Amino acid sequence: MKKSSLIGLLLIWLVFISGCIGGVKEKAVEEAKEKAESMIESYSQSLTQTYTEETPTETEEVTETNTETVYATWGNPWDLTKPVKINGKSYYITYIKYRFKVRSEEGGEIYEYIVEKRRGKTKIHVYGMEIDFQTGEKKKVDLGEFEVYEYYGKITPVKSKEMDKPLEVVSWSQNTDNINSQFFAYPVVSGLEAGGPDIVGIKMTYGDQKYEAYNPLAVGKMEYTPYVEGDLNWYGNIADIQNMYMAFFTMTSFGIWGAFIEENLYEKSSGTWGYLGYQYNYEIDPDGTVSIGGHSFKVSNTKWSYVFGNIQGQGRAVIAPNLPIPIEAEGVFVGQGANYYTYIKIEDLGFEKA
Repeated sequence: MKKSSLIGLLLIWLVFISGCIGGVKEKAVEEAKEKAESMIESYSQSLTQTYTEETPTETEEVTETNTETVYATWGNPWDLTKPVKINGKSYYITYIKYRFKVRSEEGGEIYEYIVEKRRGKTKIHVYGMEIDFQTGEKKKVDLGEFEVYEYYGKITPVKSKEMDKPLEVVSWSQNTDNINSQFFAYPVVSGLEAGGPDIVGIKMTYGDQKYEAYNPLAVGKMEYTPYVEGDLNWYGNIADIQNMYMAFFTMTSFGIWGAFIEENLYEKSSGTWGYLGYQYNYEIDPDGTVSIGGHSFKVSNTKWSYVFGNIQGQGRAVIAPNLPIPIEAEGVFVGQGANYYTYIKIEDLGFEKA
């Protein structure tokens, strides 16, 4: 594996542990960072000799022929800002239906959800606040109809800890190349980027709990202030949402995804790198095709395990090289007082020609 990729994995680990789980003293973080950097320097030469130094920017197209297997890496994992190639044609993924399972503590209940994500162009009315200079009175103003790019997310509980109804989040932006497009790939919903300059507005609904906000600046109406209706206190208090975030990001942050953008997924192989208490292992096993969303994808079964000090994890995933998101993935993360199990599976996909 490239030195840069290993550094990235280590930095993700440090940021995650210090920023998300908590409980790690600053001194401990610095000591861990020093150990990681020392290990990188000591073994960078052997690592770069073992793993390729070139990372393809695009996955190879899947072809249903009897010719010899082509080389294919997993390009742009978890990034849906770029189109995917299927049989020589380019498509944007515009709809994803996930099945999501999570366990947030050792021996605890496993909860299950259906997560749907959808994106595409639409038109909405944008609102702003106007303040009367003389009286200081604030008034809601309809600024007109605008074409926007809509990102829709819905979580429907199947078996939940607290959720007893669906949660819907709609976010509108002026373009597709922003945090919304990146977040679209994830089997969680988010409205936390509502303050970005490209975000036109957001609407969140959970039963009778609602939140709505619009940003006039994003549509060039600088003389108006943002319009907000409702509050978000209820959103942060839903334990199911918190557990889904933590479970998903522990799996993706500590998964072995970085190796799969450098290895040939059409060839059976295995690898390991690291030193003593800092080690990653993985396997790749090509395994036929899977049909989903009206297309067939050649897939590989992958497995990984890792130990990072007192943090350990294992996982597996079914990956199609030309899909940036795994068709199925499962993993467990244990360490720093946390114990998360995560399972995601794509049940349907929707495509639109690029």
